[in-house]
Formats: sequence, C-alpha cells, structure tokens
Amino acid sequence: CAVLPDGRIACTFNEQTKIGSNDFAAMIAYSSDGETWSEAKYIWPEMIGKKSVYGSIRNTLDGRVCFAGVATPIKNAGESYWSDEIGGMLENKIIFSVSEDGYTFPPFTEIDLPFYGSAELPGGMLIDKDGTMFILYSPYRAIEMKEDTDVCRMVLLKSTDGGKSFTPSIVGEAAPPCQYGEAWVTRLSETTHMISTWQTARIQGSDQYLLSFDGGESFTAPMLLPFDGQTTAIEPYGDGEVLIVYNQRREAPIGVWLARAKPDAEGLHMSANECVWRAATATSNQSGGEFNEWTDFAFGEPHVCVLPSGELLATLWYDQNTAKGIRYVKIRVKE
Repeated sequence: CAVLPDGRIACTFNEQTKIGSNDFAAMIAYSSDGETWSEAKYIWPEMIGKKSVYGSIRNTLDGRVCFAGVATPIKNAGESYWSDEIGGMLENKIIFSVSEDGYTFPPFTEIDLPFYGSAELPGGMLIDKDGTMFILYSPYRAIEMKEDTDVCRMVLLKSTDGGKSFTPSIVGEAAPPCQYGEAWVTRLSETTHMISTWQTARIQGSDQYLLSFDGGESFTAPMLLPFDGQTTAIEPYGDGEVLIVYNQRREAPIGVWLARAKPDAEGLHMSANECVWRAATATSNQSGGEFNEWTDFAFGEPHVCVLPSGELLATLWYDQNTAKGIRYVKIRVKE
C-alpha cells in the first residue's frame, strides 16, 4: 500500500489464474479510510496475455508514487513460471514506473538483469528525496538454464539519473545452503538504510537484516532478526525506527506479526513484536509451511503502511476456507 499525494490510500496486488501460473496481472484499488475500497482495476491491461507482471506500489521520499517488480513474457497459456526441479523461474526483466499522483502510471520501463538468472522482486523500489533510485532483487536460477546463477547473494541496482541507467552492486554474500527471497530496502534516517530478507533455504536464522551507514553505498554482512519467520517487509517509522511485518507459519500463533525496532551499529533494539492477524491454517492442506511447499501457502506477502491518522494498515493475501483475496487490519499504536 501507499498513501497518495491527495491523502487517499492505494493498494496493489497481483492477480493470477492459479498459484505458479505465468499470467500475473498487476491490479490497484483505492480507499479514503483503509476500510472501504474501490473496485480494483488493472494497471496495464494491455499487458494481459502478453507479459506476466507482478510487483508493488511504494511511496517515494520525494513525494511521488512508484511501482516496481518483474515482467515475464507469456509463451503459452497456462504455463508455469516456476520449476520445483530447478528451484527457479522463467527468465524475466525488472520493471518500474513512477506516477505523480498514484492514479495514472506511465508504461513501465524494463531493465535487463546485470547477471544471468531470474529476479524475485516483491519489495518495489526505493526513491530517496534527491531522486536516487534503489531496486533490490534476489537472484533465482532460470528455467532456461543458459548459465549457472549465484543465489547466495542479493543484487542492488542504483540510479542517479532518473532511471536511465542503473549500477549494480552485490550485498549479503553468504555460504550455502542459501536462497534469498522477499528482499526489501528502505531508508530509515539521513544516515541509515536497511535491508530485510528471508533465507528460504534455512529454518534457523531465516529472517535477516543488513544496514548501510553511507547512503546505500555499502551494507553490513547479514545479521539475524530475533525471530524465525518467513516473508518480511519493512517500513520507516518515526525517527530512525522501522516496522518489520512478517509471516509466522511454524510457531503459534500462526499468522502475520509486526515488530518495531530502532536499529543502529550496536544492534536492532526491538521494542515490540506482536501477532496482528491470526490465520486459521498455515497452508491449505496442512503440508507444514516450508518454502518448497509454497504453492500450498494459505496466506502471505504482508505489508504495513503508516496512514496519515498515525494508524498502521497491514495487508496480506489469503486463500482460506474457500475464500481468496486481500485482507487488512488497522492498528492503533500505543506509545
């Protein structure tokens, strides 16, 4: 979700015919209060049937709204973008689009990956106050297997010319077993950037974070978050604080959790960590909730947005009790 310049809230999500199908379509809905929503519409209807598009909306720090994700060509109707055997996906490209108002999005720009493989990019794009763009993605093996892909690292793309060109850098290099996923980057203060990610190949030490104290030029080695959850997303909050929303499918209560912290060079300094939405089941068929069973997940991809009222809006997708869609919860913060 993002708060638009006119104060309304926009929520993006990605429609597909079934989990794993290579036919994502990016959609958007609007609300004035985070409770009553407009009918959703396609952002780029002209791409339906041609390219599978998924990604996320985010506020920019210079007052605009951006969307970033990936696009994959559709070769055959009903095809899957994912291969369990390879543990990877079809070759794709990174995309982004910047809107002045959050209602009209220009045709997206495509970016070739700087290294061979496929990109997993649910965390959108960070645009700083000076217009500097950051896109963080997790490399995955490509089904086409033209070359090998190093999946024990993340790739950070940076642009200082409005997206005309991007310079890549490597962050979070780690030893196997390793597979980064659900990576986000944001700015917490004038001096600190933060990355959060989920190591899908691990159960212990699965959720990790990295910090930068030089404007995003370099990041620390991965550090462990004090919980073993799954997908994370982060949102700046207050003076140097961060909200970390994540899934918990292994430890009760199962659902979406929200943590609050103020990280610095000395540590995370977490001040809260609570379950904000409880799920009936972790997976549709009680398979256990490991990443290799991800097509059975019953909920996921949480995000948290700070509303103009000071309340928090947490959103997620769900597939439970024959119902599918987007759920939300509004949270009042007690200081």
